[in-house]
Amino acid sequence: MKSRRVPDGLDDVETAELTAAGSSLWRLGFVAIVAGLLTGVVGASFRLVLRAADDLRVHVAGHAHGLGWWGILLPVAGVAAGAGLARLLVRWAPEAGGSGVQRVEAVMRGEAGPAPLKVLPVKFIGGALALGSGLVLGREGPTVQMGATIGDALAALFRLPDADMRDLQAASAGAGLGVAFSAPLGGAMFTFEEVRRAFTTRLAVASLLAASAAWTVGFVMLGGKPDFSVRALTTLSWSTMPAVLVFGALMGLLGVAYNRTVMLFLGLSARMTGVPPEIRAAIVGGIVGALLWFEPRLIGGGDPVAQAALRSGLPVVTIALILVFRWFLGPISYAAGTPGGLFAPLLVIGALCGALFAAGWNRLVPGVPIDPIALSVVGMSTFFAATVRAPFTGILLIVEMTATTSQIMPMLAAAGMAVTAATVLKGPPIYDSLRLAMLRAQGEEAAVDKPGEPSEPLRPSGDGGPSASGGTRTGP
Repeated sequence: MKSRRVPDGLDDVETAELTAAGSSLWRLGFVAIVAGLLTGVVGASFRLVLRAADDLRVHVAGHAHGLGWWGILLPVAGVAAGAGLARLLVRWAPEAGGSGVQRVEAVMRGEAGPAPLKVLPVKFIGGALALGSGLVLGREGPTVQMGATIGDALAALFRLPDADMRDLQAASAGAGLGVAFSAPLGGAMFTFEEVRRAFTTRLAVASLLAASAAWTVGFVMLGGKPDFSVRALTTLSWSTMPAVLVFGALMGLLGVAYNRTVMLFLGLSARMTGVPPEIRAAIVGGIVGALLWFEPRLIGGGDPVAQAALRSGLPVVTIALILVFRWFLGPISYAAGTPGGLFAPLLVIGALCGALFAAGWNRLVPGVPIDPIALSVVGMSTFFAATVRAPFTGILLIVEMTATTSQIMPMLAAAGMAVTAATVLKGPPIYDSLRLAMLRAQGEEAAVDKPGEPSEPLRPSGDGGPSASGGTRTGP
C-alpha cells in the first residue's frame, strides 16, 4: 500500500492566506485594546458616579429622618424624580432602556442593528439617575451596552469587516462587564459563553486584549481590591456534597421562578398603556423611596447586603425579609424601563439563599454542618447559572469578586445541578426571554407605524448580518 507523502511545508497560497490573516489579526488586536481602554474609562467613571450617588442617597435619607415623619416625602420625591427622569431620557434613545445585554445579543444574532452612539450618554446619565436614586438594578447592564457601543463605533471608524466588527462588539461588552465587577476573566468568559456563544482565535484575541485593557484602567481609577471581602474559607467537605447538590437543584427551580417574575412584571407594565412610562417609573421610584426611609438595605444594587452575608452573616429573620422584598423589587424596578441591569441584584439573592439554606440545613442536620458564608459564595454563582444559564461566567465572576478559590468544587457541582433543574423545568435563560420580548415589541411597533403592510419578521439574514431590523456597517 502506497503511503501519502506529507508535504514539507505550506504552499504559496496557504502562506499568503496565513500572512493576510495575521496582519488583520494585529489590526483587530490594536482596535480591541483601544476599545478596552475607552470602555475602562467609561465603566470606571460610571462606578465612581454611582459611589458618589450612593453616599448622597444615604446622606439625604439621614437628613430626612431628622425632619420627623414628614421627612419621608424627601426620599419618596427624590427617588421618584430620579426614576422618572431616567425613563424620560430613554425617549431620546429607546435602545438604552433596560439592561442592554439582550440588545447586544440580538446584534450578535443578526436580529437587530447596533445601537447608535447616543446610547452612551443616555445609558450613562440615565443609569446614574436610576441606580443612584436606589432602584434595585445592576451597574453591569449599562457598562456592557456602553462597551458594545464603543466597540461598534471603533469598528466602523477603522473599517473592520463584519465578522471582526461583531467580535469587537462582543469583546467590548465583556470588557464592560469586567470593569463593572472588577472581574476581567469573568468578562472575557461572558463574551464566549453568553454574548457570542462561540470560541474562535480572533474572538479570543479581541476579548482578552479588551478585557485586560479595561481592567488596567479600572485598576488605576478604582483600585485593585476585589468587590467583596471574604475571610479565608475551607473547602466544603465531601460529606456536605448531598446538601450542595440539593441546594443547586433548588436554585435551578428558584432561577426559573425569578425569571418568570421578571417577565410577569414586564408584561404588566407593558399593558399599562394608559399611563405614560415616565409616570410608571416615577411610581416605582416613589415605592423605592418609601422603603429607603424604612430600611435602606432593601433597595439599591445590594452590595452592602451581599457583603454583610459574606462577612459575618445576618440573622435568619433578617435574611428572609430582605430576600422576599428584593425578590420582587428587582423585577418591579426593571419593569420601570430605565437603564439598569439584572446581575447585581441576582448575586444578592443568591448570597441570601445560600445563607438561608445553610441555616436550615444546620438545624436539620447538625452532624454535617455547612459554613453559611461558604454557601453564600456558592449561592451567588449558582443563582447566576440558574437565571442566565452561563455557569462558567458566574463561577469566574464570583471567584474574582470574592478573591477566593476554595469553593470551586461545590460551585461547579451546584451550578451543574442548577442548570439541569432549570432546563428540565423548561425555563428559558433570562436574556433569551428579554431578547424575544424586545423583538416582539419592535415588530408590533413596526406594524402600528405601517398599518396595512405586512411586517417583515426579525430574523438573521443568510450571511449572519442583521436583516429586517437594520443593516451591518463597514464604515463610519
